[in-house]
Amino acid sequence: MSKKLWIPTLIIAVIIVGLVIFVPRSKNLTDKEIIKIGVLADLSGDYSNLFKGAPRGVELAVENLRKETGKNIVVIIEDQKSCDTKEVISAINKLINIDQVDFVVGGTCSNTTLAAAPIAESSKTIMISAMSSAPSITKAGDYIFRTYISDTARGTKLAKLIFEKLNKKKLALITDISNDGYVETQNTLKETFKDLGGEIVLDETTDRGGVDFKTILSKVKETNPDVISVGLGLTSGIALFKQKEEMGLETLVVSPFETLEDSNFLKIVGQIAEGSLIYVMPGNPPESPLYQELQNEYQTKYNEAIAQYVAESYDATMLGVKAVLKSNRTKEDIKDKLYSVSKDYRGVSGNTVFDVNGDVTKEVLFKTIKNGQFVRYEE
Repeated sequence: MSKKLWIPTLIIAVIIVGLVIFVPRSKNLTDKEIIKIGVLADLSGDYSNLFKGAPRGVELAVENLRKETGKNIVVIIEDQKSCDTKEVISAINKLINIDQVDFVVGGTCSNTTLAAAPIAESSKTIMISAMSSAPSITKAGDYIFRTYISDTARGTKLAKLIFEKLNKKKLALITDISNDGYVETQNTLKETFKDLGGEIVLDETTDRGGVDFKTILSKVKETNPDVISVGLGLTSGIALFKQKEEMGLETLVVSPFETLEDSNFLKIVGQIAEGSLIYVMPGNPPESPLYQELQNEYQTKYNEAIAQYVAESYDATMLGVKAVLKSNRTKEDIKDKLYSVSKDYRGVSGNTVFDVNGDVTKEVLFKTIKNGQFVRYEE
């Protein structure tokens, strides 16, 4: 080839290579593209053991999704340190602005979800909570979803159980006011119970992690309620049952929450609480085939019985990734596809079809302690 022909040919070749390298890729997913999932979890603090199931549910879902789709899925977990609102604001900003995740699974406690929601909403980043139950989350934004039921259903059903099935007419309440979900649900329970004709004889509050209930329990003795409804975390719940036993109180305790369903609770006060605790658990019955399958996967991977919130986190992750895969990768389209994929998805945790507010409707179960185990309470 002559020098005159060789030089132009080389220039053309360089231009073609440059175009191949630098022409923007299609926004459609390819096998080499990454789907990024942000997770708001509680890796440290009082709730780390109770809430350990949430990130594990994400992990199990991602393992199955990688096999199913062959996609490169990355999980970025941020510690919100047991529902600390300051920590969650820092975490959500990092996930959205630095990591640039496609969607977020979280928060956990309602207060952290409500703190993070405005940031997710303003950036049009999907946030799917697998644990938050405060009724106010319903109106938290167009990009805020949850695979967990609103507390409105919990409080209403528990009030009816107390008044109509157990035939208890006098109720006392003890609530940790640092948690929005506890507060809103106990209020729903209280108002429903009054509407049914019941009497609220005591309504007391405590701060997060409170462990001194002697004064409140003295008031319980004075007012003599038929039932005590508690909205408390694990540490507070254990302290309450210990002191209740010490003071000779045999009053039935109920809770709209499953926060006391923990191996440490059984070890420390399980014998005391047996026969004197009824609490609400949302979702599929443990006997459902889908739940059983996930339970087996969990047992194989972690060598222990399935933890709380695994199923809801599993579903949140599955739905988020399926929405991303169906979308053109714009945030608005991911949101639209999340609604559509939820209609065809069979949830491990129960119904996962999102309504216009991003909420789901699920069965509500009651559980208790029998023979040293958490079991379903037969109404």
